[in-house]
Amino acid sequence: MVRHEQYGCFAAFFPTGKEGDTMEFRIAEKQDRGLIEALWAYCFEPKEDPFFQWYFRHVYRPENVLLGFKNEALACLTHLNPYTLRLRGRFVETSYIVGLATHPAARHGGVGGKLLLAALEEMKRRHHFVNILMPSKAGFYQPYGYELYCHQWQETMPLEALRPFVVKDVRFAFLSDPDQWHYLADIYARYTADLSGYAVRNEESWRSHIAGQLAEGQIAVVFDGEQPIAYMFYKLGEPTINCGEFVYATAKGKGGLLSYLYNHRSQGTAVRWNEGLHDESYRFYPDGKEGHQTIPFMAGRIVDVKGALESVAYAPSLATSLTVAVADPLASWNTGTFTLTVQGGAATVEYTPQAEPAVSLSVGALALLLFGAVDAAALAFNGRLDGTPKAVEALQNIFPKTKCYINEWY
Repeated sequence: MVRHEQYGCFAAFFPTGKEGDTMEFRIAEKQDRGLIEALWAYCFEPKEDPFFQWYFRHVYRPENVLLGFKNEALACLTHLNPYTLRLRGRFVETSYIVGLATHPAARHGGVGGKLLLAALEEMKRRHHFVNILMPSKAGFYQPYGYELYCHQWQETMPLEALRPFVVKDVRFAFLSDPDQWHYLADIYARYTADLSGYAVRNEESWRSHIAGQLAEGQIAVVFDGEQPIAYMFYKLGEPTINCGEFVYATAKGKGGLLSYLYNHRSQGTAVRWNEGLHDESYRFYPDGKEGHQTIPFMAGRIVDVKGALESVAYAPSLATSLTVAVADPLASWNTGTFTLTVQGGAATVEYTPQAEPAVSLSVGALALLLFGAVDAAALAFNGRLDGTPKAVEALQNIFPKTKCYINEWY
């Protein structure tokens, strides 16, 4: 159920023009809603779909939609939904690109790159110094400075195969009202306590998530006594039960979810769920040869090098300085040489064009360091970073690898 990009989908007439014609971008206004809804209905769900109704009632805001015009006709648009990430111990504001669409007549004319650049400029204006998106094809976005920072495990098992995981001293409950959001919030907070890159959810966002899920499916919660220890979003009606969110605070909680699913053998044949790549319980599966794989989930990008690097926390004991050359294929303000100074758990970044860089890398590689998905040694090994051994070691200390997780779909 990915609604994050669509190339060549738009219902409105688009007059062709010469490649390279000037494009204009603006934020949507109230009167643009019909046009935006028509595009969504054409590319994704029809207007009568429950998710469509929920999204445009609870999530859509015209001020978060960027429209692109060519020859005075709408050529493309994207939604820039605001989120707060927990990134290296700090709360960082971000924009999540969803619903990106380009008219078929505008393809192959560089419209996608122009739209992304305009989006970066708008995000920079909003002080959203990092950006996330869920790509259906990472190869489209990688040339524009995006890299995958979060993969997930995807598990697919026959329901009969869940029998070894059954636990009996737990109880189950349906969550049927957004007013019950605090049960899920407690579990989510415990699950993400040692993670990075995940979305911070407040009461408003929890209510939105719950309402969206209940429009399409169900929510189950596992209790150990009176303590909620796991929950999942899931949907029945197909041979394979699909779980959109699968979160647990303890191993017993995960066992409880699998026990609950095992009780659905008369309503399906298999179950599919995603979970954080940090989970290692697969090592204890009786048969892990099939149905166990990793999938790319979320890509990240740096919108502004200075703003992004100054937004996160660093080891309090670290005192160091490093000069880095960054190359950005879209945002000219990110291309150049910067000196990063870390002291007292914080960083300052200065543009130092005359300085000799100790390290050279792309803005995408720098994003992987910032998010903590890959460390400097791995980037150097894979040819994504050039630097002396001493400089690579310094980057290892500045940006240690973290456990990345996120599970936002729109």
